Amino acid sequence: MAEKDIEVFQDLHLSGASATSIRDCILSQVKEPWRHETELEEDMRQNAFDDADVVVLARAAFDDIDESGLVLWQEHDGYKVSNIVPRNVGELGITKYNRILRDFVALVATPAAQVGGFDIDLTSPNQTLDDWLATESAAELRRFSKLANKSTGASHPLDQKRWFTFLISAHRASKRLDSDQLARWLIEVEGWSEERAYELAIDYEFALGLLEQYDQSPS
Repeated sequence: MAEKDIEVFQDLHLSGASATSIRDCILSQVKEPWRHETELEEDMRQNAFDDADVVVLARAAFDDIDESGLVLWQEHDGYKVSNIVPRNVGELGITKYNRILRDFVALVATPAAQVGGFDIDLTSPNQTLDDWLATESAAELRRFSKLANKSTGASHPLDQKRWFTFLISAHRASKRLDSDQLARWLIEVEGWSEERAYELAIDYEFALGLLEQYDQSPS
């Protein structure tokens, strides 16, 4: 049976043309229910730590989603959506954030890309452990989780040995998940309690930091 996937915040990158071209094409396609927030954009640009350009747009409220601002931040090869922030509520949550992002792609970014010839890279809204970890590391984590006593975490000597094996594998790999992703996977896919999952996530973050420091220390 296929492993359950996890809903995640989508990432959007626009590349394949000059920043000026992408910016101009995006703004040429902005119309209701989207609008260009020029004053807020200028404020953000003045407070930026570097010379990177920023584009700020707003999406009118729709369905049960609050009016929200979307920020495009310049990168070396184009722009990325760095944030989407609601105007009247505390936070959007993953599902609503992704709906606004996909609405922007459909109504603004795609028509702009057709004009400007740039590329749209939108990540999947659902991912699995294999999207976050190298194959060997994912296998080691699954082995630990399947065999561990979920009430005691990694305290039993055999569980601890399997946990250490995963930590070393994750440290050696270039592809690794962050502590929040680890906790969510343990809870939502493997059925760990929140308490034990977050204990392991904290231990994971500490262990990888320690191993990296050890690698950098004089022999």
